[in-house]
Amino acid sequence: MKNASQTTTEKTFTVNEIGAILEKMDGKIETLAEVMEIKFENVNARFDGIDVRLDGIDNRLDLVETKIDRLQDDMVEVKFELKRKVDAEEFERLEKRVVKLENLSLSHQS
Repeated sequence: MKNASQTTTEKTFTVNEIGAILEKMDGKIETLAEVMEIKFENVNARFDGIDVRLDGIDNRLDLVETKIDRLQDDMVEVKFELKRKVDAEEFERLEKRVVKLENLSLSHQS
């Protein structure tokens, strides 16, 4: 087996080289920050649009709830009125009884 020895060499940078690297990194960070700012503005604009749409949906739901409340009130009123109405067959029977009673009453008067 071979013994592989690794040698590492350290590179030293001059102050000018480090300054150049920092300037390059600073420029890239600024560019990245500008791109991210634009993206965040776009995201915020989309959220604003979503907020507007959700407000519209809330308004429409409020209208639907109001209409449902009115319908429920109307249903209660209709049920009450229906309870006061006479069934058609029952009305016909009562009508026949009244006619018989009137005929009977008229025949006794003569």
